[in-house]
Amino acid sequence: MDGGPASTGHGFTDGCYLQNDAYNGAATLVSFHLLRYALFTIMLIVVGPFVFRVVAAFFDLERDFKSIVDHFDDVTGGLMYTYILFTLGNYAHTFGWVTAVFYFVGLLVYTALTWLPFMGVDIPGWRSWSKEAWLVNSAGLTLVLVGVGFHIRWASRAGILQWYLPLFVLATASVWSPVFVRWLQHYCIDNCPDGLGIERRTRWAALAIIIPRSGAIRRKYQAEEETQLAVLRERAEQYAATRATSATQQSRGSDNEGDDADYRPLSMAVGAGPITVQRSSNVGTDILNTNNSHSTSRLNMPNEPAAQPRAITLTHAQKQEMIERKLRNRHYVNAKAGGPLPLYKYQLHLHHWQIFYILAFFTRFDQFASRACAGLVLGIFTHGHAAFGLDPLMERKHEPL
Repeated sequence: MDGGPASTGHGFTDGCYLQNDAYNGAATLVSFHLLRYALFTIMLIVVGPFVFRVVAAFFDLERDFKSIVDHFDDVTGGLMYTYILFTLGNYAHTFGWVTAVFYFVGLLVYTALTWLPFMGVDIPGWRSWSKEAWLVNSAGLTLVLVGVGFHIRWASRAGILQWYLPLFVLATASVWSPVFVRWLQHYCIDNCPDGLGIERRTRWAALAIIIPRSGAIRRKYQAEEETQLAVLRERAEQYAATRATSATQQSRGSDNEGDDADYRPLSMAVGAGPITVQRSSNVGTDILNTNNSHSTSRLNMPNEPAAQPRAITLTHAQKQEMIERKLRNRHYVNAKAGGPLPLYKYQLHLHHWQIFYILAFFTRFDQFASRACAGLVLGIFTHGHAAFGLDPLMERKHEPL
């Protein structure tokens, strides 16, 4: 004895693979087998899509053009979808040659059906289907319902019907719940231009705390302004005195050129703009003027801070106005500051890859027919994402409102 933990008979790669399950894993919600998962994933996201693209290119079938980036996105998205499907769909127990054979049957037969002229239709446009399209799709729906009936019977025999049906309803929620989501989105566009208002209310609460009604912060800003104005005033008066002395000395040594004075622009960053010095023949005193201000014996400075009305407190209306102003400038990267939010209206577009992906979770039984059904639905799922990509259920109608 080496003192180590006792062997359980299962290695790391076996995961939740239960070999002694009476129903071969059908009653196990989560199962995993590394080798079978690798083969399953390669078939669904590499071999299957490659076979479809070759056949579609040979016969020039309907499909989307895909760049290298599009194929890369399909592979990365497919890794996520296939892992979830494999672990929850009992493919650790049921995946084998039967599923693989019927996988390619489903992929190629569905590809051949889409080649028919009257089958170039989509589900949202069912009102405009031809009689032939209705006939083929009705036959397909009948086969699906027959398969569902057999799987419900097998679930009842395995004693798992009490969770098999509820999980099926839960899985299909990804199809019928967007109807409510779409209605809520359109309601918000018409009645709530700021969305549901959760972020707005949160930011409002933060601003209500940050912006106190007391004047402590404003008094701090006023003190800083007074200091800056005092420094500015002192520098301006020193400059004016220097210029006055210089001008007086120049006027004493000049030849009285007359009472008409010439103007020499002087630049100084004192807020009001350029400053001009007017030389007069009277005592040689310089009169300093600023743009848009009257003559004075010194720089025309802003009003004294003491003469300005000092707001010690904010009224309730002032505080609300300040909060509303800040709320209009939230930092959304995909929206202009102060502009409308990017709210779109959507339309529902149910894709066949979504329907058959959901069905693939419930073909979890060891019977030959169940494994064959698993291959068929996986093949049709592959056709959808290989031809057009993993398109979403809700598509934007137009530009944001």
